[in-house]
Amino acid sequence: MKNILKNNICLLLTLIFLMSLSSCKKSFLEVVPKGKLIATTTNDYNMIMNSSLFTNYTLATFYTALGDELIARDPFFGVRPLIDQRLFRYEDNIYNSDVDPSEIAALTKSLYLFNKVINEVMDSDGGSDDEKKAIRAEALTGRAWIYIHYTTLFTKPYNGATAATDLGFPLIAESDINKTPYSRPTLNKVYDFMINDLTAAIPDLSVTISSRHRASRSLAKSLLAKVYLAMGKYADALINVNDAINIITANTGVPARIYDYNIEMLAGGALYSASMGTTGPAFPTSPNNVESIYGKQDINSHISSANNYFVLSPEVAALYGVNDLRRKYYNATALTYPVGCLRRLAPIIQATGMNIPELYLMRAECRARANNTYGAGSAAEDLLFLRKKRMPAADAVIPIGYTQTQMIKYVIDERLRELAFTGMRWFDMRRLSIDPLFSGTTFTHKLYYSTGIIDSYILRPERFTMRIPTRILNDNPGLIDNQ
Repeated sequence: MKNILKNNICLLLTLIFLMSLSSCKKSFLEVVPKGKLIATTTNDYNMIMNSSLFTNYTLATFYTALGDELIARDPFFGVRPLIDQRLFRYEDNIYNSDVDPSEIAALTKSLYLFNKVINEVMDSDGGSDDEKKAIRAEALTGRAWIYIHYTTLFTKPYNGATAATDLGFPLIAESDINKTPYSRPTLNKVYDFMINDLTAAIPDLSVTISSRHRASRSLAKSLLAKVYLAMGKYADALINVNDAINIITANTGVPARIYDYNIEMLAGGALYSASMGTTGPAFPTSPNNVESIYGKQDINSHISSANNYFVLSPEVAALYGVNDLRRKYYNATALTYPVGCLRRLAPIIQATGMNIPELYLMRAECRARANNTYGAGSAAEDLLFLRKKRMPAADAVIPIGYTQTQMIKYVIDERLRELAFTGMRWFDMRRLSIDPLFSGTTFTHKLYYSTGIIDSYILRPERFTMRIPTRILNDNPGLIDNQ
């Protein structure tokens, strides 16, 4: 980790400030030592928060390969990069010993800059206190977003009974590449760190979504709800996701809503494509995606019309009704085995920050967990609201008479229908693995052969947590690895 920081930060800062020079006064350049660019004004820190380097990450392909909604097919599986094969087989060691993992490097570069803004912006020149607090609040929100991923990758699923002794991820709150080797605090301390950052940020964030690439109050509330959801604290998650949805509903900034596939997939709609049957629906660019409230994006190499190696399993494909328009993101062309599998066609560039459909699914689950299953303000109401945007109204109806447990499981299935092949299943697999309602669930990957032979790879409890790459362990003597 230490070397990852050193190798990337100097170039990173130079690139950011080169992108922002057009907005800087000549006096700023005159006082900076030759060859160095240093943030001094409030606007400099504001420009850091505008950097496109905060937008592009390499996580979707990684997470997607871990999800149990997909299967692999021989001989196509064998041509995938070795890391994809290791992830799919749930192997103990994913990276070669000499590899700087790109997934961590991308997060760590962002973390360095968020820390820089957090620690320095309040002492910057120019700008009001309110402006400085707002910029700092955005960076605090961004840092929490980074740690959501660190915990999803490198810590055990949150269990309140063991979190006081389970190992967390190193807490990095300074922009210092010369910091002494890192240690691992408890998982409780890491979750407290995220909660404290988001709680501190919320009062200073705008209630208006002025840009999909900048943090707003609804985003911080959404992330706080997601942290509580991972902790199994559903009442706390419900309070915050309720607030987030209410703020978005009242938003007067950039458009923020759920696409209605019944309309948007028709000619002239935002998702329409003349070649939808072979390449999938069109998908708006990050600034134009009205479902997004935090414009992060990844290129998911597991998705395309030519993808034969990872496909949707027949069991998950069967969860879609025949008129569910989400099926248009898949086809079965040239897939001869196993019967019923589907290829994901689009979008190759995925919105992976925070999206509005996920908020309604989170609220539906929290309401179901509170045994608020039907009627006004219920899980069924949220599910119906989303499903009516995804299929004809006659097909969107929610089954009646479900018990609380049945409704919770229906919500989880709806999350699969909505979020399959986006990497989000891994977040759910981790938390469900310790949920008593899902005890006995086995998460398995299957590799199919044209002969009918199937190889199965069962996800062991230890591998809900990635091992820390050897390169990072070597750079930080004493850093404890996962089992």
